This record gives sequence, C-alpha cells and structure tokens, in this order.
Amino acid sequence: MNFTFKQLEAFLFSAKLQSFSAAAVKLHTTQSAISKRLAELEDSLGGPLLHRTSHGLELAHSGRELLPLAEEALRLWQRIEHDISLDKTLRGTFRVGVTELIAMTWLTRLIQLLQKLHPEVTLEPVVDAGLTLFDRLEANKLDLSIMPGTFWGQAFESVKVGQVDQAWIASPRLGIPQRALKPHEFADYPVIEQPAGASKNRFYEAWRAEHGFRFGKVLLTNSTTVLRELTISGFGISQQALDYVRPDIRSGLLRVVRSDPMPPPLVYSAVYRRDNASPALARIVELAVKTCDFTSRASQHDVAPANPPRGSGSTLRQRSQRQVAKKPARKTRR
Repeated sequence: MNFTFKQLEAFLFSAKLQSFSAAAVKLHTTQSAISKRLAELEDSLGGPLLHRTSHGLELAHSGRELLPLAEEALRLWQRIEHDISLDKTLRGTFRVGVTELIAMTWLTRLIQLLQKLHPEVTLEPVVDAGLTLFDRLEANKLDLSIMPGTFWGQAFESVKVGQVDQAWIASPRLGIPQRALKPHEFADYPVIEQPAGASKNRFYEAWRAEHGFRFGKVLLTNSTTVLRELTISGFGISQQALDYVRPDIRSGLLRVVRSDPMPPPLVYSAVYRRDNASPALARIVELAVKTCDFTSRASQHDVAPANPPRGSGSTLRQRSQRQVAKKPARKTRR
C-alpha cells in the first residue's frame, strides 16, 4: 500500500463537498487532477471509495471507513505544518457564511484586517439567512458560519463573537403610545418580521412564547434593508438591532417602542464543524470577535449612506439633506 497525502486530501474534499469540481476549487487544482489522484488512491487501497450518482458523489463502503481517518490525518498534517514548520504563515481559502446585518456592518473590516495580518488567507463570503447558512455548514459547503444562536449540536464548535441589543422599532407616524406595551397589545399593530429561515426568530422563539407575545397582521421580508425601509415608511413594528438603526432614531425617522419585558440581547456565534478545525479557522474566529460591531456604516462615519436603497430611500435622502442644511457651519479657528 503506497499513497500520498495529496491523494488522501483529494478523496476527503471530494467526499465532503460531494463534487470533484468543488474539491478542485478548494485545493486550487483541476478537476482532472482530483479524479486522477482519487483513481490512484482507489488502486492503492484495492477498491472504490466514491460512487457517482445523479445527486453528486456518494461514499462507498470503504469510503465511509476511510473518511474519519482522512479527517484525522488532515488535522495532524495541519498541526505539523503549523507547529513544527519554521514557516508559521497561515494560508488557505475559507468559505464563510454571514447574515445580511453582518455583511452591512463589520464584514468588510474583518476582511481588511485579515488581509493585513494574514495576506495568504482568503475569505469567500456567503450572505444568507442563518438557518440556511447552518444547512450549508452541515453539508460541508461552508467552513464557518457567523449567525445568531449559541448552540448548534455536539458536532459543532460554537464561539461567541458578540451580541447586539434588540428593540421594537416603529415610525413615529404610527402613533404608538409612549408607555411600555404589554405582549398581547402587539396584536393591535401590524408587525414586520423576517421569515422562518432567520436564525434570529429561532433565538427569540422561546422567549416570545414564554411572555405571551401575540401578533395580528404580519408582513414578511427576508431582507434587513427592506425591513428597515418598510419600518421607516410606517408599515408596522419590527424588531431590529439598536446599533444599526440608531442614526434613524436620532434623525426622527424611527423610535423605540418599549415593551414589558424588552427583548434580551441577540448573541452571535462563529460556528464550525469540530472535524474541520484548523489554526487558520481559529484565527478567523479570533479576528471576528475583535471586529464585531453592529453600528451602521452611516453612524461610524457620521454621514448618510453613500448608496441608500431605492424606494423610500429617496425620501430619506431629501430629509437628510434638509437636516444638513439646517446645521450651522462650524467656525474655523485661526
């Protein structure tokens, strides 16, 4: 029996990604090279490891036995490469899933910091709803997912990245009382929610049920941007990250609707498969903790967004321009 680590690696990623072409992208080579390495490994071991099907690659009996050993071999190889080698450079391409709120706030800073500190590490971001991201993580189509939630099962490592205060938000034009609303009173007002695929809903599901929150008319959108715009336009109450909408609250476009009780902070975690751990992945998580900040870019730069969404965004631009026009010019000291 004589095989190489590259052959074992070709089998491992072909099995995990269920595709020769996806494994080729992951390993920065060609599909034909992956197929050749796998064929050589099968010849060396004396039997098929993967079967081609209409749904992709599936493990043969020998492949199911080999897979956990190949995963262990990869972890040991990465330890040798990082701990023993004089070259401590982190490298590799990692598929990282994030929610839309992360993409609109601190994802860019994470990528910039990573490029500065570890130029040979590349992130391929995927933006989607939290539960969809977890499905992709479970299917080995992502290396890491950053999303709301604290526990995703024994097979996954979950590291708290940060948290953000959540509040009920509405347009002042809805005329909602200034006092704190009881949970059952939310049924008297339209509510704008994200659909079932949002991991935020899963995070708050038990809390809302415990305190008896009831909603009447519900408008659904899977976009955080649209959620904010619909709320500004007075379509209903929504639950949003307070840091993100703070500029709109300061400008008078939105207000906090108090409730009794108020929603607890939303916890975000970096989640990855325990069998996919690596020094580079651990470093990405570490930098995610460092850069996590859900303050909107407009608030960070103290200016209106450069490219606000269409629709009621034109009204938002006009209001912002009027507010700027009202501000007195600052005197320059000489």
